[in-house]
Amino acid sequence: MESGTREKARNVLKRILAAASYDVEEVGDPLDLSAIGSEDALVVLCSDDPETIENFDSMTYRLRTGEEDWVCRKLLFTLDSAMQTEDCILWGPDEFVRYAGRAALAEVLGQSLILDLPPAAGAVRRRQIEAAPAAVEEEPEDGPELPHLPVQVPEKRACGIAGLHGAAKCRFIPYWNYRYVSTGEREVKDRLVSFDAEGAGAVNAINGLKMEINPDEIERGPVPFGSEIVSARLVREDVEEQLVREVVDRLTQRIRFRYEKGDAIFYEEKTLKPDRNNITVDLETVYVPVWQVRGGSKIVEVNGFTGEVLSMPMDEGVELL
Repeated sequence: MESGTREKARNVLKRILAAASYDVEEVGDPLDLSAIGSEDALVVLCSDDPETIENFDSMTYRLRTGEEDWVCRKLLFTLDSAMQTEDCILWGPDEFVRYAGRAALAEVLGQSLILDLPPAAGAVRRRQIEAAPAAVEEEPEDGPELPHLPVQVPEKRACGIAGLHGAAKCRFIPYWNYRYVSTGEREVKDRLVSFDAEGAGAVNAINGLKMEINPDEIERGPVPFGSEIVSARLVREDVEEQLVREVVDRLTQRIRFRYEKGDAIFYEEKTLKPDRNNITVDLETVYVPVWQVRGGSKIVEVNGFTGEVLSMPMDEGVELL
């Protein structure tokens, strides 16, 4: 099948599947399309090449979404009337014309096309073979125990929020959760200045950006099995030093005094800073779940705790919204 003919066939098949309420995307060679429906998933190949078709016929394609693991059905469109397959739904010119016409009519009437797709030969057998090891092999249900915010947004929902159909990976991003306490006071010319203060927050251990974390929402237990635990880039000592500097700057005060000397009135200004030794900072690593959803060349990251989309990928200076 020539490249021009293949592209035209791909475009028509894309319209047919879209008319049948599939979410269709073009994929790279050797396949042409992937289509996700409410109850099944398809991969599509347009080809007359025997070797390409043989590889397609023998290959198993899987779609994993959340806790579901589907074996994709395979749709082959070929102009070679002598072609035979064992594990594909085979469309020739007759099926192509029939469904293209039905799709056009469904579009005109504003209806959804009903595709009467027969099960591919061997699909049930393959599904049973693929499922057999899962019944024997026991995977651990939990990952390592870490202080973390719980995953409140499931994978399927994260994909929906991202607006992508693709693979999603749960990554736990490290944050330095901190609490500081400052004490002390200074007396200048009968004026008492207090440096008593306390506060809390969290610093992203990848890029230094801050967010609020409610200590009551932190879980101390295992994270979901299979999650990626991202390593911190900012070390404790550097974060602690930066926080102390920020507290000193925040509590520094300028005091202006007025006094008389003879017949003149003078004003004097002093800058009063807290003693760094009176500032204590407690740090704890807390992990925030982030769903990294990939659809083709596009990546969208979704906060797995709040469900909000991140402003940019984590490795490029993302801020958790």
